Amino acid sequence: MIKTALVGFGFSANTFHVPFLSAISEFAISAVVSSKPEQVAQRLPKAACFDDLNTLLTQQTPDLVVITTPNHLHYQHVKQALEAGCHVLVEKPFVTNSRDGLELAALAKQKGLVLCPYHNRRWDGDFLTLKGLHLAGELGDIKVMHSSFNRYRPEVRQRWRELPGEGSGILYDLGSHLIDQALHLLGEPDAVSGTCRALRPSSETTDYFQVTLHYPNTEVILSSSPYRSGTTERFVVQGEKATFSTVGLDIQEEQLRAGLMVTVSGFGEQAYQGMLEVGDSVTPDPLTLENGQYHRLFDGLAKAITDNQPSPVCPISASKVIYAIELAQTASDTGTRQPWQF
Repeated sequence: MIKTALVGFGFSANTFHVPFLSAISEFAISAVVSSKPEQVAQRLPKAACFDDLNTLLTQQTPDLVVITTPNHLHYQHVKQALEAGCHVLVEKPFVTNSRDGLELAALAKQKGLVLCPYHNRRWDGDFLTLKGLHLAGELGDIKVMHSSFNRYRPEVRQRWRELPGEGSGILYDLGSHLIDQALHLLGEPDAVSGTCRALRPSSETTDYFQVTLHYPNTEVILSSSPYRSGTTERFVVQGEKATFSTVGLDIQEEQLRAGLMVTVSGFGEQAYQGMLEVGDSVTPDPLTLENGQYHRLFDGLAKAITDNQPSPVCPISASKVIYAIELAQTASDTGTRQPWQF
């Protein structure tokens, strides 16, 4: 059993981590750091509750520490857990500074520990389908890729993700997903440009972005808006042979929010079909999307800890995501295209 401690017990921990850690037999949640012990006791009655990570680490020796605290605390908490000899799973964004990410990756390697940033959307069903089409050569060389994650949220919410602070704003929140998928699919770009703005009247942090990753023969446009009503296109990927497109979001988050058990039949089965338009065809072919498979990240993490396998998400690749965010923000601030020099 992998003795597991959760640091933070908010939306992220309860929605994205506890369901899988509870369902996969290799993990056992033994402790939680939270200011809400009554909520911890209600959901995880066998877990001890601590006020802070330092107290937990002095009283227990977990194998794995799962960090779900606000973004600006990730570096501090990951480093503390690694120095205590614990493997770490940390919510995205990995850190708020790419240099910090590389430092933590080096520390984990030095200590022989697994460090896994939680880039779960590599296992979205629509992205898995796109990745499969790309690897099979069915699209040909990708020339233009639009990837967007929009919401209708015209009012600023009083939560740390939308308030001023280190690592806050939609570019770190949703942008990290889109950038990670693009880098995972196509590798490092030559340059980054972008526009990052606060469009909502009372917003004090980025709530809209359009970021372009420039490759030698490919343009990747990543975007998010708080003003998109209805159901929006998620991917439009134009290749030499065909175009792949999807509408709507992977269903796993919706199912997790609703409390659906991750072990039931139908978990991850997509509500929408994709479309594949080959050549100059005017009649798109419906394409059944792969099931979402967030459990694969946790399965891979268990194997990395118990069988000395690689981390399912490399911390260096996650540091590249943060570097791309830094370049995008600099490009937006200066009106320039920033060369990739990672």
